[in-house]
Amino acid sequence: MLAKTYFGLESVLAKELQLLGARNVKTINRGVSFEGDLGFLYKANLWTRTALRILVPIANFKVRNEDELYKKVKDLDWEDYFEVNKTFVIDANVFARQFKNSLFIAQRVKDGIVDRFRDKTGRRPTVFTKDPDIRINVHISNENVTISLDSSGDSLHKRGYRSEADRAPISEVLAAGILKLTGWDGLRDFIDPMCGSGTLLIEAALMAHNIPPNIFRKNFSFKHWKGYDPELFGLLFDKALEKEKNFHFSIYGFDKEAYVLRKAEKNLRNALMHEQVETAIADFMNFRKPGSFRDTGLVVFNPPYGEKMEADIPALYKGIGDTLKREFAGFEVWVFTSSSEGLKNVGLKPSKKIQLYNGKLESWLVKYDIYKGSKKHVHKD
Repeated sequence: MLAKTYFGLESVLAKELQLLGARNVKTINRGVSFEGDLGFLYKANLWTRTALRILVPIANFKVRNEDELYKKVKDLDWEDYFEVNKTFVIDANVFARQFKNSLFIAQRVKDGIVDRFRDKTGRRPTVFTKDPDIRINVHISNENVTISLDSSGDSLHKRGYRSEADRAPISEVLAAGILKLTGWDGLRDFIDPMCGSGTLLIEAALMAHNIPPNIFRKNFSFKHWKGYDPELFGLLFDKALEKEKNFHFSIYGFDKEAYVLRKAEKNLRNALMHEQVETAIADFMNFRKPGSFRDTGLVVFNPPYGEKMEADIPALYKGIGDTLKREFAGFEVWVFTSSSEGLKNVGLKPSKKIQLYNGKLESWLVKYDIYKGSKKHVHKD
C-alpha cells in the first residue's frame, strides 16, 4: 500500500503506520509505502492522522504511448474490483514528455475501463467527478505506469467535523502533522491563542483522547469494492471507540473575533469535543494569561499572513513576540506561518525551524523556548 501526505510529514506518517502495526515501512517523497492485510487497510484509513489518502497498487507496466496505455488498462480484470453499477473517477499524475497532459491520460484510462466492462457485461459504469464510489489513481513516470485503487475516496483531511471555516483554514492533516512535530502527547496544557475555526484545537483534543481522526467520516471508497468485509470494518470501528483515553489537562482556544470563535465552537460540537476545550474571546496583542493557566504548557498557533488577511505583518509579529515574552515564560511555543517577513520581526531566536508547505505556500514551523526571568533571552540551538 502507499499512503500519501504533505512534504515534510513523511517521517511522521511512517512512525504512525509503524505504531499501528504496518510492515516493511519505507518513506518516499510525499508518501510512505507499507504492507498490511485487509483489516490493516481499514485501520489505516480510520487511524492515520497525517495521511491524505491510502492507495492499493493493482498493476505496474511500461507504455510508450496512449494507445498502449489504453490496451494495458483494458486488459486488467476490472470486474474483479468493482461492480458495473458503481460510479468512478480517475486521478492522473503524469511526469512524462511523451504524454500530452493528465486530463487526456485520465480520459484514455477511463475508456479502457468502460470498454472492458462493456465487453464483459454489455453495460458500462458511469463516471462521476463529485463523490464517486470508486477512485482510481494513475501515476506515470517516464514509461512506468502504476494503477492503484484509492481506498479512501475523498481526501482523509475531510474528517467530517468541519462545517464552518475561517479564511484560508489550515488542512486537518497538516494541523495533525504540526502537532506531531511539536511532540504533543496530551500530557500538558495546550493553548491556541489565534484559533480561527478551531482545527488545531480539535486535532489536539482528538489526539489527547486517542480518538481516531476519521471516526466521523460517513464514507470510504473501500466500502464500494468487491470483497469489502463490513463485519471486519465494524469490529475495527468498535475497537477504535474502546481505545479512548482520559485527558487530565486543559485545552484552550482564543480568538479576537466573536463570529470566528462561534465557527470554532460549532466545529468542536461536531467533533464532540466542545466539553473538552475551553474557548474565549481574546486579542493576542493585549493578551493576559488567565488565572486558570498552569505555569507551563504547549502553545501552538497559525498567525495571520498575507493570504489570510490584510495586516501590518511586521507590527503584528512584533506584537506576537512581545506577548510571548510577557505572558508565556516557561511555555514551549510553536508558530506555523508562511510569512518569512513576519518571523524576522518576532524578536525571539527560534530553537528549531521545520520547512513545510501550506498548499503551495512555503511555510515554517518554528519553535521558541520562552524562559523565565533573566533567561528569557537565552536560546538553544
